[in-house]
Amino acid sequence: MARTPDLERRQELLDRIVVYLAEHGLAQATLRPMAASLDVSINRLVHHFGSKEELITAALNRAIEQQITVQDAWMKRNSRITQVGLYRKWWKWMNASPENLALVRLNYEAAALDTSVTGLAGEVRADQVGVWRHDVEQRLAAEGIDAERIGFEASLMKATFTGLIIDLLATGERARVTRVCDEWLARLESTFAAR
Repeated sequence: MARTPDLERRQELLDRIVVYLAEHGLAQATLRPMAASLDVSINRLVHHFGSKEELITAALNRAIEQQITVQDAWMKRNSRITQVGLYRKWWKWMNASPENLALVRLNYEAAALDTSVTGLAGEVRADQVGVWRHDVEQRLAAEGIDAERIGFEASLMKATFTGLIIDLLATGERARVTRVCDEWLARLESTFAAR
């Protein structure tokens, strides 16, 4: 069944909003400059998304969907890829273009900024990291990691990868952080191989 034109326009606009927010960030996001940059009226934004908070929540969900689509394509090409292999692919993908890194940064910005800045509900902020931690848990379960350790290992892996991304975003020292990431992933690989 085909989508209605209104839903198609909303989806196209949402994708443009994601690009806008990834480029400009969430801290100063307001409807008037966003509408002007996207060449739409504020009324159109409100018509499609409601409040600013609903718009940002929809954009963050779309950003995650876009990233999941990237990961799904990798997994379709190699269904046996490990979690370590996925992290290697993510690191390469994030560093392949400023737009990719900005898309990832958007989720971390949403998680880190105080609710008073973004107006986002706590669960929306938590989902920016939680959805990926749950994904890691599922991957580790599929890899045969002991069920009692999955939650801990997934949290540790996600926290470490998040820290590497934050380091990269804060310092811009790509070569150094990439060396650290490579070393961490090699250690993880040997740890899991020893089990």
